[in-house]
Amino acid sequence: MTRRPATLAIVSGYPPPYGGVTVEVQRLRPLLDRLGVEYVIYNAVSASEDGDRVVSVYKYRGIWTLWYLLRGREPAVYLMSGRLMAWILGAFAARWRGKRVLVQLRNSFLPDWIARSPWRRLWAGFALRRLTGVVCVSRLLMDCAAAVGVDPGRLLWSPAFLPPDLAPEDRSSVAPEVWSFATTREPLIAANGKVLWYEGQDLYGLDQLVELTARLKPDFPRVGIVVCFWDHVPADEAYLSELRHRAEARGVADSLLFNTRKGSFVPVLEASDVFVRPTNTDGDAVSIREALYLGVPAVASDAVERPDGTILFRTRDIGDFETKVRATLRGGRRREGRGSGGLSVEDRARIEAYVSLLASIAGVGRVKDRAALPA
Repeated sequence: MTRRPATLAIVSGYPPPYGGVTVEVQRLRPLLDRLGVEYVIYNAVSASEDGDRVVSVYKYRGIWTLWYLLRGREPAVYLMSGRLMAWILGAFAARWRGKRVLVQLRNSFLPDWIARSPWRRLWAGFALRRLTGVVCVSRLLMDCAAAVGVDPGRLLWSPAFLPPDLAPEDRSSVAPEVWSFATTREPLIAANGKVLWYEGQDLYGLDQLVELTARLKPDFPRVGIVVCFWDHVPADEAYLSELRHRAEARGVADSLLFNTRKGSFVPVLEASDVFVRPTNTDGDAVSIREALYLGVPAVASDAVERPDGTILFRTRDIGDFETKVRATLRGGRRREGRGSGGLSVEDRARIEAYVSLLASIAGVGRVKDRAALPA
């Protein structure tokens, strides 16, 4: 069957790897299909393709970006990128070629630029003011976009969470050693991230997870913490080796698993007793919302605004982190008999507004008459 030409280009990533933005795009597809939006996903982060609507441009994305600015055919573009240059090129495409361009803000770059880099703030404002609209995954990012001059009427607050059952993730994609570890650990604590630094500190708090394991094990001798990496490169192995040696010195090497193999995170999250997020900065953290949706208690740092229902601890305070995790383990329900948190009325309305905006810039009419989400 021959499809009609796409009217919406989504410049982003696609699984694998299974990170926040790639998973969001995977789950976005059935919603766009339901509304009759003809789209193409240009995967700029990996070689993943599907022979239908996902095209990898990863190997030549620099040249492709310039080519697309001049020759790209789709009248609407959704940039799910934190790169300032991508925003600037999107602004030129909107101004020079008359394209309808949206950008999604999903990390801490813009707040940092506003606070520390007048030049980046200037260029960010120049670009964002010229786009059709800006989707912000947090209230902080909405405030920052307004601070650089974006018309509030062109801002949409929409956390990047979409229900995981829209595009179910297969347990078989998870590394076998993860399941071997999980089945012999109780309680099981899940985390995710990668080796990354912010303000000279371990952004995802991998170091704190080693310490947390050591503090919990005397009272929870079968405790296990599994950390699923959404990205891993050989250069990161030196730091992980250091952490493994630290865990060995503390006697908890067998209680902590750094899973660097690509695979889905949701099946691991669903099998866990608690999800932890010890980051020292964040965008919105889709995994927290996934945990709450699945009925898994979520313990997270107070580095940024968190969803209602999150159990907060003081950022980089290992004592408070330990206290909150202990209280959760002792007071929360275990995996057996746990109910799903489900999709709230607010989330449903927010997701409908988000998908309707994408359909609208793609030129699909009468969107309000058709629900994107199944009842």
